[in-house]
Amino acid sequence: MIRLSNIQVRFGQVMALTLDELELREHEILGVAGPNGSGKSTLLRVLAGLLVPTAGEMSGLPAPGRVVLVHQEPYFFNGTVRENLAYALRLAHRDINETAGWLERACASHLADRPAQVLSVGEQRRVAIARALAVHPQVLLLDEPFAGLDGEHRKIIRDELAIFGGSMVVAAPEHDHLDYQKVLTLPG
Repeated sequence: MIRLSNIQVRFGQVMALTLDELELREHEILGVAGPNGSGKSTLLRVLAGLLVPTAGEMSGLPAPGRVVLVHQEPYFFNGTVRENLAYALRLAHRDINETAGWLERACASHLADRPAQVLSVGEQRRVAIARALAVHPQVLLLDEPFAGLDGEHRKIIRDELAIFGGSMVVAAPEHDHLDYQKVLTLPG
């Protein structure tokens, strides 16, 4: 179980996040809601180990590589969609032959040979989520995973996330029809 208590994150004089307590159990799905600027993305970066809190205590964070964060604007390496997915699989010591299957599951097979940097927002989101799921993380962190997706692709991604077996934290400003066990609302 991951535990955070009395967490504060400051950027200079700006308090970006205050959080009294958070517990995330194995296989739990936690929704994080709140207005823009409330600290949703900052919390995900803390949970991913990308940002050290200014104050507070954390315990139970998985080993590096076992937590995957899909940012609002996903990051891609130079190269094709297929190469980006294969690279992630290689880093996770997974079979790179799984690449085609994960692209198919995200309805992105037709994008395999396109440069990842030229994809539309919705295409980037689908490929980034497929890449994250492909490495089988223990904890999956999603920052507005449905932004830029049409109804059909929202359903595809929701269905894939529904069968994910690890813990998940989803930051979203709107209801996205995932089955959360808990919802944490950050004040504005």
